[in-house]
Amino acid sequence: MVPPSTAPGRSWPFTGRDAELRAVASALERDGAVVVAGVAGVGKSRLARELVGRLVPDDRAAVATATASARDIPLGAFAPWLNGHDATAGNGDAPVSALARVAATLRAGGPRTILLVDDAHMLDATSATLLHELAMERAVRVVATVRTGERCPDAVTALWKDGAATRIEIPPMDERATTLLLRSVLGGHLDARGARRLHEVTLGNVLWLRHIVEGEIAAGRLALSGSGWEWDGDPVLSPALEHLIDARIGTLDEQERRVLDLVALGEPLGLTMLTTLADAEAVERMAERGLVAVETDGLRTEVRLGHPLYGEAARGHLSIPRARRMRGELSRALSGTGNRRAGDELRRAVLDLDSDIAKDPALLTLSASQAMGLTDFVLAERLLRAAVDAGGGFDAQLSLAFLLGWQLRTEETVAALARAMDMATTGDDRMRAFLVRVQMLFFVLDRREEGLAAIEAEEVHSPGRPETAVCRMVLRAVGGDVAAGVRDALALLDSGIGSPQVLSWTCWAASYVLALQGGDSERVRTIVARGMDAARLAPETAVMLGNIGFGELIDALYAGTPEVTQDRLAWVRQLTGSQSATWSGLFEGSVAVETGRPRTAARLLESVLTSFPGHGGGWSSWLHGRLAQAHAMLGETTAAAASVDTAVRVHQDGILVFDGEVTLARAWIAAARGARHEAVGHAVSLAEDSHRRGAYAAEVAARHVAVRLGDREQADALGALARRLGTPRAAATSAHARALASRDAGGLLEAADALEACDLVLAAADAAAQAAVIAREQGRLPAAASAVEQAERLAASCEGARTPALEAARAPLPISIREREVAILAAEGLTNREIAARLHVSVRTVESHVYRACSRLGVPDRASLAAAVVGRTVP
Repeated sequence: MVPPSTAPGRSWPFTGRDAELRAVASALERDGAVVVAGVAGVGKSRLARELVGRLVPDDRAAVATATASARDIPLGAFAPWLNGHDATAGNGDAPVSALARVAATLRAGGPRTILLVDDAHMLDATSATLLHELAMERAVRVVATVRTGERCPDAVTALWKDGAATRIEIPPMDERATTLLLRSVLGGHLDARGARRLHEVTLGNVLWLRHIVEGEIAAGRLALSGSGWEWDGDPVLSPALEHLIDARIGTLDEQERRVLDLVALGEPLGLTMLTTLADAEAVERMAERGLVAVETDGLRTEVRLGHPLYGEAARGHLSIPRARRMRGELSRALSGTGNRRAGDELRRAVLDLDSDIAKDPALLTLSASQAMGLTDFVLAERLLRAAVDAGGGFDAQLSLAFLLGWQLRTEETVAALARAMDMATTGDDRMRAFLVRVQMLFFVLDRREEGLAAIEAEEVHSPGRPETAVCRMVLRAVGGDVAAGVRDALALLDSGIGSPQVLSWTCWAASYVLALQGGDSERVRTIVARGMDAARLAPETAVMLGNIGFGELIDALYAGTPEVTQDRLAWVRQLTGSQSATWSGLFEGSVAVETGRPRTAARLLESVLTSFPGHGGGWSSWLHGRLAQAHAMLGETTAAAASVDTAVRVHQDGILVFDGEVTLARAWIAAARGARHEAVGHAVSLAEDSHRRGAYAAEVAARHVAVRLGDREQADALGALARRLGTPRAAATSAHARALASRDAGGLLEAADALEACDLVLAAADAAAQAAVIAREQGRLPAAASAVEQAERLAASCEGARTPALEAARAPLPISIREREVAILAAEGLTNREIAARLHVSVRTVESHVYRACSRLGVPDRASLAAAVVGRTVP
């Protein structure tokens, strides 16, 4: 049982506000006074108290809190400094003399004292005058908080208008800061979908976030699972939070309530349409109070809620009959606009789901495709189930089966797919069902042999069909035969296939194998765009957009083209559905591993693991392999090894195309443990395997890891690959290998610049670090110092990553690389015999290395050697 004081959700540390805290501290240091402003619940009071607590001890801080109840009492906020006297009492002690007495008491602390006035917008006039006077005199340092949008006393407003203080607006927390705060509060990572949803419903309002999290934990909806915290659903407002929101909304008349209800049910609403359904003056009043926001989007003026939780509160007060009737009103009004804007059909369909309008199965099925394109699988499933119930037939049922399979819900997938196959009445319907069935058998149900048998049977029944050809091609591609996959995929694309289903699958597989092969980025981009267009045309393939787009991201990373990487990241960030956070985490986590931000990579990849249970349709092993690399780059070898073990356990038979991620993880783990020879062996073995399969871009990445670990034998191979591929990454990697082989420190620094241009920042730091070591060995100490400076500049953005090259540059020891390896393995507790087996040398050789290293370092024994080396190289 977790003690109540440390239970998840009970303690809310100050985090995610470092930039704001620095800005406020700087203003206070410069001006002697600062006003911290923000909307209710944004965390301005917490930030102000955190600042004061860090700057002065308790006895040098004076804290006054203004309240609505004390607003009419002179000096009500400063009552603690009245020495027991009442400023309004009839004892001859007038407010003026009380003001002087409180001021004197506060001045006595001197200018290093900090006076914090919380909620200064609620100060009475006398207290506001005192605050202004103290700030202008710089008698004490002043920190005041005010609520944005609230009227302040003139004396408080004058603080920043007269230049006595800087006013700093504290914005709501962004999504990343919210996620970091949640991780700290929960004591573990929260799934990406849950973290994004909590940010969306609170918009970074920390007070409201705290109420929701505490309520959802208490209700068991936000719960700890095997791999972290999970939450997927709509928040239920606790009584306390509902009271806060109702207080913010305030009293509404009948017309204002109607405006709020309509917007809560159908946002965003066109302003013109809303004013035909509700009183225009009521809309104006609601906008002036900030309860709704009026925004211009192109030629259309739209109305949204002022905050998402206003909608939760409004919908909670609506009766079911009233809500159904109002949704019907909105749907009919939207239909009357002629569906002029993209997405209007989807909005109509969503309104129809819970309205008094008869359901249109065609509209529901079409809208489900649009929802899947936005990665909103939860909404898409609701729409498809409604379409099936409304008589949507084969299209709706097949799309539902595919969607369930894509979410790895195996039992439901089998049942839904069987119903769809029974509904197939034409040859084309039957082939669409066949294609879905094979993909489900192979990727979701992990019944590879059954899938192969289905293909063989269909080839006999319907020879020459593109559906069977694409199934064969996909299996070759994901099975790791990159050369055959590219050949077959391009042949299919050149054949003029007309089916959007076949084209979607072909483009998906083609983009992956072409990315692994490398050297044809323009074709990859064209194929990805073509595949996405095709996927949107078929209701059962719209769900594949994220998978297809990932092919372009892989290619951009292997090619070393950061601008394309950023374009694809911008695309994934604009997705809005329930799965959007999963795709964002997957895309951005992959980029973070490659660019050398291992902490970010680990956080993002961990956040999406719950979206891929079991083998995860082939994703799980790849994810854990990448996660292991991130942990290993941080020196977290135990966590890295555990991720590798998981990757092996959840590996899916027949999906071999990304097995190299686990091998690279093993290389980085060995490197972190000091077993350089073993690490290089893993990287070279992967490179040779990649070459045999025709995965030349992957080969470049593997050989480059060997180079970063000090292998000087890769220059010729990487030179040939650079000529074959012609990509920026291949060229930069080749230059790195060539400079290392020739011990050219200047060339290594040039390679570091080229790698940095490819956004391979940690690799660039390694190249600069190697330049430092070589320059030092050559006796060119100024050049070595300059190289170390460049390596440290690059490494500064790599979140504490630890690589052998960086460690050697930072803390040089007069011992050989092999002697260093032996010392690190000894520090792990391995015996000389175990070290010999790990390094593939004799025990006598290990003993010789230990003896020479001890002599060079002047230490007496094996234990002292391990302590000397480990203190400089690994945690």
